[in-house]
Amino acid sequence: MIKTAFAGFEHPHITGLYNDIKKNPLFEISGAFEPDERFRKAAGEKGVEFSNAVSFDEFLNNTDSDVIAVGSHFAARGKIIAAALKAGKHIIADKPLCTKQDELDEIRKIADEKNLAVCILLTLRKSRSIGGAVEAVRNGIAGKINNIIFEGEHPLNYGKRAGWYFENGKHGGTINDIAVHGIDIARMLTFSDVEKVIAAREWNFFAKEVPGFHDSAQFMLKMKNGAGVIADVSYSAPNKHGYSHPSYWHFRIFGEKGMMDFKEGSDDITFYSADGEIRKIPASKPGKNLLDDFADIITDKSKIKEYNREMFASTEQTLMIQKAADCSEH
Repeated sequence: MIKTAFAGFEHPHITGLYNDIKKNPLFEISGAFEPDERFRKAAGEKGVEFSNAVSFDEFLNNTDSDVIAVGSHFAARGKIIAAALKAGKHIIADKPLCTKQDELDEIRKIADEKNLAVCILLTLRKSRSIGGAVEAVRNGIAGKINNIIFEGEHPLNYGKRAGWYFENGKHGGTINDIAVHGIDIARMLTFSDVEKVIAAREWNFFAKEVPGFHDSAQFMLKMKNGAGVIADVSYSAPNKHGYSHPSYWHFRIFGEKGMMDFKEGSDDITFYSADGEIRKIPASKPGKNLLDDFADIITDKSKIKEYNREMFASTEQTLMIQKAADCSEH
């Protein structure tokens, strides 16, 4: 059994992970810690059982665990993850992994020295439609990919989201928050990495109550293989439509032999071939989930370095885009 302890419940994603691990026979929950009474109470009402530790250091030192799962506010994650790695723990973290490049550098260094796995909840990797698209690209259906357009618009839900989202210094940027999913998939579809940020912009429009919060985010990239990427990952979707709208993880992929169009969660991919044919490419068959993959990795430690490389590459390249947006005029 893989003993997993939880540190931080400020983001609701971590409660979902807690329940998933609770149901997975490969894992065992060995403790949970959250210093803020508000979030501890909310998670407790959802079935989370907390330890009596009064500090993270006490929790880390006194809890029997192989893995630390992290769900604190974004800017707190880097230090928590580094401390857990120094203590010899593998990591499962909600995305984003951290908000600063120097934090990522430290995480990468410690994980490499100790050969510890760092899993980020890049859940789009397990989408059947995205899996089908990646498989189709690998089989050469669209030929070499030249350009990708993706949309990842989310509802803002101001007043419903945790208040720390809108506090200075805790969020770290909308691109870093949302775009890491799309960058991860763009890398998979192009077999390449981000070479250059052509343009990136964040600005405030919808969150009128907090003008310092940049809810709108767009960027344009050049990949190392020459492909171009254009994306919008704003908190611009109408709240009442939630995530059931056309621009929630919508991808369009253009290659030598045609175009693929699909959404995360769809049953198939529409392919518009260069010769005029329109056909459906089936989504991939269900495979192992992220937790089972992670269990395999920490059981066979020879795979950890390559596994981490993928996690860190998508994080680092997203941080690079975020930095470009932070430096641009709004």
